[in-house]
Amino acid sequence: MLDIGKEHDWFASTQIVVLAIIAAIGFLAFLIWELTAEHPIVDLRVFRHRGFTVAVVAMSIGFSSFMVLNVLTPLWLQLNMDYTAGQAGRTIGWTGVFSLCMAPLVGRLAIKLDRRKLVCGGLLWLSAVTALRFSGSTDLTYWQITFPLMVMGLGMPFFFISASGMALASVNVEETASAAGLLNFSRTLLGAFAVSLMATVWDDHATLNHAEFVGLVDGDGALINGLLQSGLSSDVGHALLDRLISTQSVMIATNEIMMVVAGTFFIGACVIWLAPRPRSWHGTSGGKAQGSKG
Repeated sequence: MLDIGKEHDWFASTQIVVLAIIAAIGFLAFLIWELTAEHPIVDLRVFRHRGFTVAVVAMSIGFSSFMVLNVLTPLWLQLNMDYTAGQAGRTIGWTGVFSLCMAPLVGRLAIKLDRRKLVCGGLLWLSAVTALRFSGSTDLTYWQITFPLMVMGLGMPFFFISASGMALASVNVEETASAAGLLNFSRTLLGAFAVSLMATVWDDHATLNHAEFVGLVDGDGALINGLLQSGLSSDVGHALLDRLISTQSVMIATNEIMMVVAGTFFIGACVIWLAPRPRSWHGTSGGKAQGSKG
């Protein structure tokens, strides 16, 4: 449903409706089975721990927001900035490089500090960096595009490492395996929904912007007349004008998505404070299981 929804205009398609119904019934049956089985394959009871539930929600919000950026950026670079797939990949790769450099420091801080502060700080950092991209334009140079991606990498470990550790520290030792699986499943599922939704909204807003610009740009015909007087044919002149409008329409739609993503990062930073103060992570400390107060 998520893979082909955009191509089939979502719920305007009978096929998508049928797939959605099958998915809903299957998921409901899964919930009933796992909650009533004596020895469930996926122990959904770990969600009774408030710290784990909040950490999963915050992780899912942050991860889905990051995935939207990770998918949108190379698409924008290739469609709007004439980057090749290789150039776009190397550009967004700077985020991973700087994230890798910061990870050891975050690992040490997570042992000493309240992980809620690290998660909140990381998400606020990501929100602020994304806000720098509100005013993007087609005139951006390579380093103007790359710098926010580098800075974003510095904040990623604060969020990912701390949220994961906080989630696993909130459950009993024997529940760690189920908790880790559910954490990864939840963030991946929401990330898939977010990316699919982003692709649809981005395309729709670009189309809407294009339609609005057609009625606003060169209303008196001076621009197209100037192109024709320069020796261009009518077809070429109109193609250049349409290319200009399309490029700016996509750029504005991209900036609009950036605004939404910055807001979701901020929401995730607020959500994490609904969790109780986390205890030591038994996965690294080797401590005995403690009862959860969550």
